[in-house]
Amino acid sequence: MEDKRELQQITNCAMCANMCKHSCPTYLATGKETITPQKIARLILYEEKSFIEDEQGFFDVMFQSAMCGACKAHCIYDNYDLRKFIQRGRSKAFKEGILPDETRKRIETFMRYGNPHGERQLLQKGTGDLGYFVSCSAYNDQQLLKAMERIILVSKGQVHQFGGADICCGAPLYYAGDTEGFKKAAEKMKGGIERRKLRKVIADCPNCMKMMTEVYHEVGIDLGVEFVHTTEFLNALLKEGKIKVNRANTTATFHDPCILVNDIGITTAPREVLGVLGFEIKEPVYSGEDTHCCGGVCGARIGDCNLTDKLVLMRINELKQTAADVYLSACPTCKAILSDVEMKDITELVAEQIIDE
Repeated sequence: MEDKRELQQITNCAMCANMCKHSCPTYLATGKETITPQKIARLILYEEKSFIEDEQGFFDVMFQSAMCGACKAHCIYDNYDLRKFIQRGRSKAFKEGILPDETRKRIETFMRYGNPHGERQLLQKGTGDLGYFVSCSAYNDQQLLKAMERIILVSKGQVHQFGGADICCGAPLYYAGDTEGFKKAAEKMKGGIERRKLRKVIADCPNCMKMMTEVYHEVGIDLGVEFVHTTEFLNALLKEGKIKVNRANTTATFHDPCILVNDIGITTAPREVLGVLGFEIKEPVYSGEDTHCCGGVCGARIGDCNLTDKLVLMRINELKQTAADVYLSACPTCKAILSDVEMKDITELVAEQIIDE
């Protein structure tokens, strides 16, 4: 540990009553005590004291956290985030070359193409000092991209869209524990934003936004621009009257992306947008600050595909209970993962209801 304060933090967590497990989606989806926040903290403490003999087993557990921040949101201790300690465990795993197979595959693809998905074309449209960063998850989502283009066109805004090719925030490297690789990706992103002379950037992916506004600082990179999530951007356009929309007369369930809530703190903006669109919101049992992670792509934040599948199924069943007419989110990954409920991005809904003038 870096100091006695950190040792005290992880000890407090390891000795805690572990009530936060009841907000932990990985525990709720599996019932496995070994991957509850408290048990993970104990393993980290034991590893720090050299009590761990099964190194492979220890690293496997480090990649069974969804890194969603639910434990942080419901923690009784101030200024404590277990994910920081889990991330160090992943960094050790990366240095030892002990990674889950799916995580390793994503990193190999990233090393070859500069992104986790493989070869792709550069996406660059528009001008101006307001940027729209098309995340890796959004790159192949034509419905989402066309919706954003329509919104930009109708609002008469000048927006510089960029993404694709080897443009990536570096999150796959970060979650794999490759700190040096992540820092290089951050430096590359900084250079790209500076070349484009941007002052503000719209981000469609909460995870990308977290990386660029928070985690970059941990490796000494400051992009020097303001970031807004698409829900904030859309809400501002509607409030300022730059786009006008028809009102619906139906119900909608909004799935709160875990990172958007637990790290960026956005819950109100998407609901205000839905209010303007005329939807009656049917909240799932776990929503807002109590949201559950969708599970994400296997090999990304979670290295265990069986665990990912259980999280996805749990969240889909939770959402279906609302029996809403429309299911929405504000994260391209959540949209893709939760496709069984015909999930849409909230951007698409706004574009569909725009009134042409």
